[in-house]
Amino acid sequence: MCMELQMDLTILNKNKTDLIVNNKSSELQARVSAGLPAIYNQTRVFDRNNSQTTLTLSTLTMLNGQSPMRMMRQVMAEIEKRQSALYEAQHNVAKMKSKLEKLLNRKDDLNNVEQAKAIKLQHNLTMTENKANGSLKDIAILMDAYDSIKENNDIDNWSEFEFEQEEKAHHVRRGFELLYRNLVEYGRGKEATLEYLQQYGVHVQIAIAEVTGYIKLVDSLVNRGTKITSLHLEDFLDEMKDKYANNADEVSQRLFGTSDITNKEYMTLIKASKK
Repeated sequence: MCMELQMDLTILNKNKTDLIVNNKSSELQARVSAGLPAIYNQTRVFDRNNSQTTLTLSTLTMLNGQSPMRMMRQVMAEIEKRQSALYEAQHNVAKMKSKLEKLLNRKDDLNNVEQAKAIKLQHNLTMTENKANGSLKDIAILMDAYDSIKENNDIDNWSEFEFEQEEKAHHVRRGFELLYRNLVEYGRGKEATLEYLQQYGVHVQIAIAEVTGYIKLVDSLVNRGTKITSLHLEDFLDEMKDKYANNADEVSQRLFGTSDITNKEYMTLIKASKK
């Protein structure tokens, strides 16, 4: 998408600044006019809502935990959102260009209000282009993250079927993760968390016993001065997932008469082509 616009607005602004103000302080206006270009150039470095670090470590794991399938699905959702933003930006740029060109064709006939309107349009065009560039950067970052997740977890091609195969295990793991946070923060499991675990076949008292035991273990490690990171917790959650994931099958069997409640006929089974 090309959003470049080469137009000279100096005819509209004899002071060569995008700020048209009636300010008695010439020193103040000179200071702002001289400093804005450097600030503008630096602002372009941060033309996205989030940093690369926040986008990959926070956005992709929010509400998902460290689930590869869930993270890849989140990548696709984030890319789709930014694609929509790019189409919207393209539409807005076309409209603004049309309005600006109509004003510039008149040149010296513009009154003060129209001059200000033209300068505002140029500013909005530039800001929209910057945001569009930020969306493109985000998409590239997300694509890199997608490829890295696949490679790190030895995932080749995957479809809705593979995603569904991992869902029960994901929810069991997520339930234990939320319960751990509940016990650390409140000293008890919250009702929603306990119901969540029970929905996937985990007996809530067993879950509380498991997590309480883990908390005591960590307390003892801390008291001995052992340095641990959040990876220690992730390993525990993986252990709980492996240990209790099959409980969800028993719930499915009890409720629906089958351990596999997914219907392959409703799924999109077209595999993505290999690179």
